[in-house]
Amino acid sequence: MTGMEGPRAGNRNIESYALIAGAGGAVVGYVSGFIAFSGQLTGLGGSGSISGLAAAVSAIVGAIAFVLGYIRQSADEIRWRRRSLYRRVIDVLGLTLTGVGVAVLMIGSIFQVLQLAFRDLVLNSLTSSTLVAVTAGVTAYALFLIASQISTKTLASLLALFLVAGVFASMLTADDATWWQRNFSALGMGGNGSAQAFNLTIIVAGFAMITLADYLTMDLRSRPGPRGMRLRGVSVIRILLIIIGIALTGVGLVPVDVSVLAHNTFSSTALVGFAVLLVLVPTLLKGLPKGFVITTFVVIGVIVVGGVLFLIGYYNLTALELVAVLVIFAWLILFARNATGGQGDAWAPEPAAAQRVQRRRIGGVLVGALAVGAFLAGRLTRR
Repeated sequence: MTGMEGPRAGNRNIESYALIAGAGGAVVGYVSGFIAFSGQLTGLGGSGSISGLAAAVSAIVGAIAFVLGYIRQSADEIRWRRRSLYRRVIDVLGLTLTGVGVAVLMIGSIFQVLQLAFRDLVLNSLTSSTLVAVTAGVTAYALFLIASQISTKTLASLLALFLVAGVFASMLTADDATWWQRNFSALGMGGNGSAQAFNLTIIVAGFAMITLADYLTMDLRSRPGPRGMRLRGVSVIRILLIIIGIALTGVGLVPVDVSVLAHNTFSSTALVGFAVLLVLVPTLLKGLPKGFVITTFVVIGVIVVGGVLFLIGYYNLTALELVAVLVIFAWLILFARNATGGQGDAWAPEPAAAQRVQRRRIGGVLVGALAVGAFLAGRLTRR
């Protein structure tokens, strides 16, 4: 009974704190709505609407709730205490922006649907403030719970959901209706809000990918099996994920209209990193479920077929990129779910000397990956 009461008590505490965060978010939302909409009638969507204020307030209170929930959950973990300050900042920043980004995109979509369902509806200040309060309260409550129970599976799902939602939102709001005739990078061109949202989505996804590398490392090292083989394979996978995260961040930081060569170098590096990851995971990591290994080879086959169809002119580059992104991130979610298994050795931080060696390896592999990416980028640019 004592062993069962511990987890139950912990869950009750998390739920209590989440409710407090939700209540605080609701209060802030109501006060903000009352000040902004006092004495006026307001629509659900559009300029100066309930949607805009609800999203802004929810982003602020949701970010605070997520940070508090994540730090509270991580404070007692060895992984957190042994990490340097800048790695902690990257973790918190990447995860918070990802969680808040998903929430804001969902809020905007919901209010947009409501606006279409209730055309020409305007609400008084009391009702408008209440809607803002409910939205902010639910957002703070949900994000606190997610942050308090973050895991490899939830992080991978959150990353994929955020990336897909952000890209599709940019597609729907793009000023250039013919962007799809070129490639996805066209969504990040220009200084409009749609382009900035696309680039920010890719940057945040890069930070989240770097954090996911650590979570996957922790889970993979807990799997049973020969320790030496396991650690060698896991270190390679971790390096690849970090390289992909850095490359994605570069894609967002350097839009194609700023530097074609640099942008294509980062995007090619991310593509090469994903391709190598798909090939090496079933090769280096023994003991993964056979169903997942078969799925990995199916994913590789789908991407290869898509590449062949692109080369013969059946698909354009945008179609190939869309298929690759959807398939790869679906696979990444499956990888995260299958990485959590076994009750082997508990994760422990590597010695400082091993960490320095690993950092040098990451740097060396990153330089090599960027060199390959630059070569491919140069070929794409000449084409």
